[in-house]
Amino acid sequence: MADLVWDEGMSVGIDSLDDDHKQLIAILAQLMSAKNDKFEQGHINNVFEQLECYCQLHFAKEEAFLAKIDYQQLVAHKQSHQDFIKKIPQLKQQWFGDVTEQEVVKDQIILFLQQWLIKHILEEDLDYVPAIHCYQQFQLYKTQKKAKNPWLRYFSVKLSSYLTLSHRVFITTLLPVVAVLILCFFILKANYQRYHNISKVLGFNSVITHVNGITHSLQAERGLSTGYTSSNYRNFAEQLNTRRKDTDSKINYFLWLLEQPENAEMKKSISAYMLNVQQTVTNLSILRMHLDQNMVSFNDTYNAYTQLIGQLLSVADRLVHREIGSSYGNDISAINAILRYKEFVGQIRALGLKMAESQQADLYQNIDISLLFGKQISTLRTFASSASLTQKSLCAEYCDAIAQRKQLELSYLKVMALGDKDTRAAHWFKVMSDKVDKLNGIVVGLISEFDEKIYKESLALRTEGYLIVFALSLFLLAAIFFALVLNYSIISPVRKLTYALNDMSAGQNNIHFEPMANKDEIGSMQLAFEKLRRKLLQADVYKATVNQQKKEIKYRKSQQDHFQQLALTDALTGAVNRHHFNEVLDQEIANVNNHGQPLSIMLLDIDHFKKVNDNHGHGAGDEVLVLFYQTCLEAVRSSDVVARIGGEEFVIVMPNTELVNAHKFAERLRKKIALLEINIGNKKISVTVSIGVSQWQNDYFINAESFVAHADKSLYQAKNSGRNKVVVA
Repeated sequence: MADLVWDEGMSVGIDSLDDDHKQLIAILAQLMSAKNDKFEQGHINNVFEQLECYCQLHFAKEEAFLAKIDYQQLVAHKQSHQDFIKKIPQLKQQWFGDVTEQEVVKDQIILFLQQWLIKHILEEDLDYVPAIHCYQQFQLYKTQKKAKNPWLRYFSVKLSSYLTLSHRVFITTLLPVVAVLILCFFILKANYQRYHNISKVLGFNSVITHVNGITHSLQAERGLSTGYTSSNYRNFAEQLNTRRKDTDSKINYFLWLLEQPENAEMKKSISAYMLNVQQTVTNLSILRMHLDQNMVSFNDTYNAYTQLIGQLLSVADRLVHREIGSSYGNDISAINAILRYKEFVGQIRALGLKMAESQQADLYQNIDISLLFGKQISTLRTFASSASLTQKSLCAEYCDAIAQRKQLELSYLKVMALGDKDTRAAHWFKVMSDKVDKLNGIVVGLISEFDEKIYKESLALRTEGYLIVFALSLFLLAAIFFALVLNYSIISPVRKLTYALNDMSAGQNNIHFEPMANKDEIGSMQLAFEKLRRKLLQADVYKATVNQQKKEIKYRKSQQDHFQQLALTDALTGAVNRHHFNEVLDQEIANVNNHGQPLSIMLLDIDHFKKVNDNHGHGAGDEVLVLFYQTCLEAVRSSDVVARIGGEEFVIVMPNTELVNAHKFAERLRKKIALLEINIGNKKISVTVSIGVSQWQNDYFINAESFVAHADKSLYQAKNSGRNKVVVA
């Protein structure tokens, strides 16, 4: 049994009475719930007592109000109330009656209460709504005859004494325009600030890219240098010289890039950290000189390079604290975490070179390597808390610290199984370098993904700014034009009416006005003038004129209704035409913006329709269009709208429909169309359809035209990719 729910169509126009009706519906819902959930007798007694008590209060309030407005059917209304009050104890007794038929009796009682409530609200109570309106109009008339809102009246008189009617109309139109301009200013300001922040992020990302390149080269140089020192300055010399050249090249290019005019903003943003970079370059030169002179040990070399790399990585770390937005900060934090992770792997590579010369079987016997592994876990946790799903997918298994540890242990055991220490060192360096290179590839991928994301967003913000400026310009032009038209539409009729009254006072009774399209205040003034003019004519002429005008108005109304229906539909298929479709879509978009319900549309185009006309004639083409429309109409819901907006192009508006459901429906409709067969003479014609689907997004579309254009792009893709397809935007 369906629940009875409140609908605004049940309103009688009096809030207190409407609230009573809502409460009665709620009590009935409690009774239905008690029946379904098998509540105890005490709870049921409570519900019936609430029903009886509330009905008595509601009936007393309603009867007092009806007596106040002098309702003619009050006696019969009271009798209906009394009959129901007497019925409630009987219903309660029946509820707890025969156990064998208790469920049937309960359903009958609930059905009776629902029917009574519907009759009470929709028949008995709505019958007195006209009497309420009449009473309210009378009270309004009495109120308006008295001086109302004296302060408002005083200021309006003062304003009228200083400003003419045309000036007041213009100011009334101008105020919303000024408000919109102010609002647009703040929107543009926010848009510019977001664009400026993204521009800074692009510069920061470039810094991170170069820092990654330099640190990666320094990490390789550190590994070679520590290997060089641990082997008593014999091995890795040639590779070390090559790596030094690569490192110098990257550092010099980065410093040169910062000096370029287009990177002034980026240089300014990291100016506070440039001292660290310059100090890094100086320390690097000193370290290399000591290394070439055999003046440093393994630990000195390792610590010096680690410190240099840490100084560079601190530049990237501190960029997170800039005012660039939390989402961008998280992305940069994720990238920096992998940079740090790669650095810890590089340190393990360097320390492992020293261990490869010994006979230590367990890599993690080295305290420094154990500490580095702990730092790796902490860094990967930072990455997991900051990274997006895309970034996590790029990192993949390399962000699993446990798996990497096991793999590292296995690699170390394989290295230690080799013969001499030089072979072990060379093999360890190669294995770990491969790992560092793979991590470097991940960092490059993360940076590229972040760079592409920022670029797309900056492009979207720039486009949004241009669209806002363009829309604002159009709005200003339209507002100025509307102000002028509105001013003319008010002042001109008032002036004509003034001239007509002056002429009538001079004895001219043959003045006529063109009928107003809208019955507004000016139309009422003209109507009052027309009534006054007619009163001055002879009674017989007045009567004949009135009768003739009544006939003419009735005829025009019938003609207007006929042409209005023709104006809304397509003459061939009966579908909604393009003009009415634009109105329907605008209304549905307004509903989406007000209530938040989803809205989707489908653009349909019959494939190769020109061939149907060429091969079988335009008559056959018309039959195909009619059958195509009827098929669409049978498939859609009652709330959907099917419109013909071109020769063989149709559109379906689907309120309260998500994109995924619209896509499924489009596929079903496409298959249904493909199965159609149209008999033309002795030939059978079959057609297919290409469909583009789109869903309204408040932050993406600015109007109905852009919404339809978005779906049209999908339709175009369906056509170009072979037809008889559905493409979702």
